[in-house]
Amino acid sequence: MAGCLTAVCAFSLSTTTSFAQDDVGLKAIFRDAVLNEPPWGIRGEDFSGLSESWGEWSDKTQELLEKLYGFEPLTIEQQEQLLAELNEQLDLTYPAFQSEEELANQDLLVDLEGKIARRIAIYEATLELLKKSSDQSKDLQPVLAQLFQSLERYESDDRDVDIKLNDEAPETVPQLISTLEGMSSNSSSLVDKIRINYYNFNVRTFVSEPFADFAFYECRRECGPICDCILGARVTGTQRTKSGVYIDFLPSDDSAKFAIRINGNTRSNTRGVTDQATVLTTGNHYFTGKKELEYDGNVFSYYRASLGVNANNHVRSAYLNRRGLIAKLIGDKIAYEKAVDKMPESERIAAYKLRKRVLPKFNQEIEDSFNDMNKENKKRRKRMAAEGIAPNEVLARTDDDELRTAERLMNEGQLGADRASTAFNSPTGMTLHVHESWVNNALAIDTIDLEPGQALPFPEFSQQLAEKFRRAFDITKEREPAEDSGDDVIIYDVDPLHVQFEGGLIKVILRIGLKSEDRENPIAIRRVEIPIEYVLEEDQIRLQISETRDVYSKPLDTSDPNYRRGEDPVIANKIKERFQERLAEETFDRHILFEADEENGKKVPVTIASLHTVNGWMVVVVEPDERE
Repeated sequence: MAGCLTAVCAFSLSTTTSFAQDDVGLKAIFRDAVLNEPPWGIRGEDFSGLSESWGEWSDKTQELLEKLYGFEPLTIEQQEQLLAELNEQLDLTYPAFQSEEELANQDLLVDLEGKIARRIAIYEATLELLKKSSDQSKDLQPVLAQLFQSLERYESDDRDVDIKLNDEAPETVPQLISTLEGMSSNSSSLVDKIRINYYNFNVRTFVSEPFADFAFYECRRECGPICDCILGARVTGTQRTKSGVYIDFLPSDDSAKFAIRINGNTRSNTRGVTDQATVLTTGNHYFTGKKELEYDGNVFSYYRASLGVNANNHVRSAYLNRRGLIAKLIGDKIAYEKAVDKMPESERIAAYKLRKRVLPKFNQEIEDSFNDMNKENKKRRKRMAAEGIAPNEVLARTDDDELRTAERLMNEGQLGADRASTAFNSPTGMTLHVHESWVNNALAIDTIDLEPGQALPFPEFSQQLAEKFRRAFDITKEREPAEDSGDDVIIYDVDPLHVQFEGGLIKVILRIGLKSEDRENPIAIRRVEIPIEYVLEEDQIRLQISETRDVYSKPLDTSDPNYRRGEDPVIANKIKERFQERLAEETFDRHILFEADEENGKKVPVTIASLHTVNGWMVVVVEPDERE
């Protein structure tokens, strides 16, 4: 009996100890947040696309993630060690980002690294907060659990969350951050990590100096007559000028700064005639100039241009106009020496006249070009503001070889991006990064011309959403209207369309109901996820529904009177059909001709060299198109 009692006590003690050990640090928060396995996007199936050479790394990383989120009890020190081991695993991926041999794995590695890295950063800051505020850990735990839940809902776009439309809306991440800051003065590190990974700019542009030079460079050749009066002589002749204009980026952290530089050469042949003599002269004059400009993300401003001239005249011949014997013997020599003596003064005059001819034109043309760009930027910002997609914050900066701009569209209650990976940035082209949050925030239900309860044909629904961007960016290309299938989309009080950019896919996520002419009752609201692949062909980009991923559907409101079990495949198939029909007709040109200067007819040919959808970002790499 005593032995049984001892065994029971020992079992009870070990069980209690196990639960107590489990209830610390991240483990306690994960249990409250119902994070009992790795979150969406970093599960086993998300590693499956890696090649065999990454098998060992994949197995080890998955093992660590399972240990982090699983039920095995770990002390705070063990949790810190586990996060350090995961960071070591991520360190192994970075050389592959720049390796030509790892092109097949780069997209997936960048995708996984970004998703894991931001979680580690937040978990490390959370442990730091708990250690510094140990006396408040029990009070902080439920708030942190809600915070983790909200972040994971954002990461998966509610794929893993069982929600109902009539549920009370949970607190947003900004609200939870405010609560944390009010509870603990030690929360600043965690708040900073959240801001870096979820409040960051969601449109970024990286323009390399070679690409800017390709787009802006201009070579001019001009020739013309000379007819002037210089040093008392009537001067006639011809001049030929060759000049090149290019861009030079200047390092600046406060704004983007760059110089428009001009290099040129003027060659002249002149004949100067006075009452007494004639002088034949050749000129070989070099000039260099620059005009510095500044860009704050919205407006270009500029400084006064400068031009330096190195004038070089050479007297080829000089002779007296009266051609007697004395003139031939000594007069021509005296005329030549006099002309040579006046060379410094004639060169100063030549430099002055060349500067007076080139500098105002150089200065004015640049100011006219960038004033036009300012007007266009202002019009575009105004159109974007009217559509509710103007950025809340902009940033621009430069270093020696790259100009970077960043914009953030993030309204109240919304989240933004993390730091964009530069793994795909081109040293010779332009790289555009668009985060899924920019598209999703732009299509928030309160910014589009659709009302809850409204039913409209599927083609009209897609056109309404597309028109928002067409108006904002003044897109005039005509699109063929889609045929009406007889299915009406039903709008609810939620964002009807989101996108996700991950794992080489564009995921289109619809939250809609469907009213079909062949059904008596409408299909209640579903979350329908359509995986779309992009294929870069020689001259175009083609979109298609993924053949290896299913269209996924789940109900969002089982209390809706129209809700019926088993209708998920019906709505999924209908929407898949609509998308397949539309995508079969839709292609995008890879090779684009930009109007760089409408007045002078200058066009810049570029090509979309590559496209990547990873870690929430769509990365478009544009290179100069130098095909014959």
